[in-house]
Amino acid sequence: MLADDLQKKLAKRIDGRLLEKDREKKIEKDGFDKNKVRDEVFDKSTMMTVSGLKNSGIVAYVNGAVGSGKESKTYWAVDPSGKNLALKIYLVATSNFKKRHPYLVGDPRFTRIRKGTRHLVELWAQKEFVNLKQCFDSKIPCVKPITVIKNVLVMDFMGENGIPEPLLIETEIDYNDYESAISIVDDLYNKANIVHADFSEYNIFKTEKGLVVFDLGSAVGIKHPNAMTFLERDIKNITKFFVKRGLTVTNPSDVVRRIVK
Repeated sequence: MLADDLQKKLAKRIDGRLLEKDREKKIEKDGFDKNKVRDEVFDKSTMMTVSGLKNSGIVAYVNGAVGSGKESKTYWAVDPSGKNLALKIYLVATSNFKKRHPYLVGDPRFTRIRKGTRHLVELWAQKEFVNLKQCFDSKIPCVKPITVIKNVLVMDFMGENGIPEPLLIETEIDYNDYESAISIVDDLYNKANIVHADFSEYNIFKTEKGLVVFDLGSAVGIKHPNAMTFLERDIKNITKFFVKRGLTVTNPSDVVRRIVK
């Protein structure tokens, strides 16, 4: 509840500052490494959101981008104590979110879906935060969420000195990795009560301590009408990866039956 109150207060404060800044010609850019952050991600609203995170003591400054996708960009940031953070900023200008309705409609956790790209983007950021929190609270190896304000999701940074941990696709693998990946899918379903819906070798870090899942924006609750379809697809996709790498693994349909019992 305290985290929810903080998010609401931050969002309200940021909205107020945006109204003030609408009357000004200059946009405040404090808290950024201007030599590293120069792209279309930082529109006026996003600039003010990150500035609000800085003024609230959550973020000290933002470095360069460490990841990029069709819908978002991830930046290496640092908090006032020197701890590394990851800022996932969803692109307000993208049109890809219009294709995301199947992952929102039908999920009982998200029933207030208004029209408009910005609202959809901010709802998607909130959705990933909620999914990550459910995973983290269920002790599933995932990236730890910290807070979400508007279209900016703040998480622990997986890596050191701005260098992310390697993805599963980038590493040598063995049967233990397969078992760990299937175990994550199982725990997501039976402990966190969600289905990843985009589970692949590109959304898993391989660390010294084991596999860590991330990118849970697409994840849906197990009561979602398409949850079983997404679960079957997740299992098929990750199985295909391990088979391509030369492993002999369990038939995907058997894995699904075991998970849903």
